[in-house]
Amino acid sequence: METFYEAKPGLLKKSAIALGFFDGVHPGHQVVISKAVEEAKRIGATAAVVTFKDHPRLLTRGSSPLLLTVIEQRLELFAKLGVEATLALSFTEELCKLSPRQYVQTVLKDALGAASISVGYNHHFGRDREGNPALLKVLGQEFDFSVDVAPMVLVDDKEVSSSRVRELIMEGDVATAAALLTHPFAIYGEVVRGEGRGRKIGFPTANMQLYEYQCVPKRGVYAGVAKLTKDRGIPCVINIGFRPTFKGEPDTKEAARAENMLVEVHLLDFDGDLYGQKFSVEFLHYLRTEQKFDGIDSLKKQISLDCEIARGLMDSSSSSGSTFKQPA
Repeated sequence: METFYEAKPGLLKKSAIALGFFDGVHPGHQVVISKAVEEAKRIGATAAVVTFKDHPRLLTRGSSPLLLTVIEQRLELFAKLGVEATLALSFTEELCKLSPRQYVQTVLKDALGAASISVGYNHHFGRDREGNPALLKVLGQEFDFSVDVAPMVLVDDKEVSSSRVRELIMEGDVATAAALLTHPFAIYGEVVRGEGRGRKIGFPTANMQLYEYQCVPKRGVYAGVAKLTKDRGIPCVINIGFRPTFKGEPDTKEAARAENMLVEVHLLDFDGDLYGQKFSVEFLHYLRTEQKFDGIDSLKKQISLDCEIARGLMDSSSSSGSTFKQPA
């Protein structure tokens, strides 16, 4: 998949575009993207997505909602759905000031040669979010592109939304979140050096430095898969918390904030140097709460049990990597 980061004239000659931020790439997003892919095949165009690298609220409000997926993850998920090109824009002051008509002409028509555009029923675009699906259809008549508006997608009679999935993850219910997403929830980051305590007790961990504003599951221990490459997933046990056996419990509300939690990943049956590498970690099962042990031996015994349980769960699910189902 080809990726562009700036809207320049003539990037694509003719395209069928899906518009949206698509955080999580859940079934509602998949319907919009799949329609663009379908239209691209029908009219002989490039299947494309227009999205933003960071959430627009980071500019408009000074902070971002917690993200289910950073741009690297979204690009990978787009490609799995058949997208051939993505324009990942930075939400700048200049872009923010474009009227809906200017946005359509500059970004969608001049840069990408839009012949078809797919959006969700609640999509907004342009200055002050003035644009909506109804206006997009009017502009489509002027600029000669068709518009498809996807309806709300329900699972168990409830709308699938990024906010709903985010709530489940922050409650630790990663299994239900994965069912709603149709793929496991995953974090993405770089392995940085820690204090080396895990290696000293026989359970080395990869300490993950995450991007700002990533959503992280609640404090606890999880079983999952570390995706070192596109085709290589290694079962792992993930600890999210404050290492109370070594550090004690946080002594202030500020210290106990979620953004101060450590994410440590123990890869099962793996021996290698991961420092400086970036990869994703998929969360498949919640195992237990993080707890303080009365000594190293008790901690090692519990970690061994966690690893045994994680192996059993991986074997029973017959999955060592992510699943990604396209919507029917």
